[in-house]
Amino acid sequence: MDVQRTFRLKTRRIRSYRSNYANLAAIMTIQNRTLPLASLFRGSVTDLLHPPQGQIPFLDALRTIAVLLVINGHLTVKFVESFGSNLYSRIPFVANGWIGVDLFFILSGFFIGGQLWKELQKTGTVRVGRFILRRGFRIWPLYFSVFICVSLISFLFGNGTSAKEFGWSDLVFITNYHNRGIVMGSWSLCTEEQFYIGAPVILFLWGPRMPSLSRFRTWLWSLMLAVLLLRIAIWTFVTGSFFAHNSGLFSWIYYASITHCDGLVMGMIISNLWVLKESSGRWRAKPAILLAVATGILVLGHIIQKETMDFTILALWFGAITWFGLQRRFAIFNSRIFYWFSRLSFGMYLNHEYMIPWIIRSILPRIQFLANFHIGLNLAGVVLLVCMSAGISIVTFCCIEYPFLQLRKALLFH
Repeated sequence: MDVQRTFRLKTRRIRSYRSNYANLAAIMTIQNRTLPLASLFRGSVTDLLHPPQGQIPFLDALRTIAVLLVINGHLTVKFVESFGSNLYSRIPFVANGWIGVDLFFILSGFFIGGQLWKELQKTGTVRVGRFILRRGFRIWPLYFSVFICVSLISFLFGNGTSAKEFGWSDLVFITNYHNRGIVMGSWSLCTEEQFYIGAPVILFLWGPRMPSLSRFRTWLWSLMLAVLLLRIAIWTFVTGSFFAHNSGLFSWIYYASITHCDGLVMGMIISNLWVLKESSGRWRAKPAILLAVATGILVLGHIIQKETMDFTILALWFGAITWFGLQRRFAIFNSRIFYWFSRLSFGMYLNHEYMIPWIIRSILPRIQFLANFHIGLNLAGVVLLVCMSAGISIVTFCCIEYPFLQLRKALLFH
């Protein structure tokens, strides 16, 4: 009986491998005289225009908000350096556009956590290698394409010093700890990449030992508290006072994943609740109250000590907003424009900073009718950057991201 069962399992596995390579071959070969590239391009446009079933519009809206916060913040900082501050640049959500990264962390923790919880719930374990490869097909193609482009520009129009001295940290995903690399914004991608490796490994080791997946929430809340206490301890030790201010120390705390991973942990907590459906009682019934409490904590924590408290209270606040949106449906977020921006957000995050100097130095000074209206000039720069970034991201999505997603689908049955 055991021999027959083993034989059936091996036969099924062989058939799966054959189907796997057949799917891959279908993408790589020419059929009916139609070029695969043209087929992939049509598919990419369809993918951009039509959300898949089960897509949650509110989460697309949050991702759109996140990327716009980051782009707006980066452009405005450079605008202020060249043209001076204005009323718009002093708006908190503009001046602190970096919080968009923390919102990205929440969403990454939620999406990735959801995949891990579902697999652990279904199979009792996590296939670490398969998970990392799956995320790699989503992140690596465009990321390394940008790296190659920046390196080539460095060698063709310079002496290649920056690529030689700093590029290696991009390749091993440690720019959040060392020299910031040559891919702009790579520090946050490195934080997420470290999370993509650490989270499945931990769940692989601890998952089978846990009597219930809900027990993980206790550990995750403890981890959030530990990260907060670590920041407080580092801050107090280096500055000598919890209430002191130190921009250099804050910069290190901001980039390091061990002191700035609150959003990823919060996303894991929310996805655990969402997947296990254990929120049918008080948590599901009162998301508005949770959001109100989180808002109060946000204000109070920022007043007490923003350098050490902001990441945790932002994680709580964005987490409450995410949870609120999961429980309620808002017609305004059904607009497909949010899905489009959400789909392009990765490319926009990677490409937008390279265009900012050109817009600030060459484009905005030529808009004469806004020369004395700095608010309008600032907004014009933001709109121009968003449009250019989205346009380039459409091209990179169709030519780089989507083909590799199809390759992943063929190889990993997704």
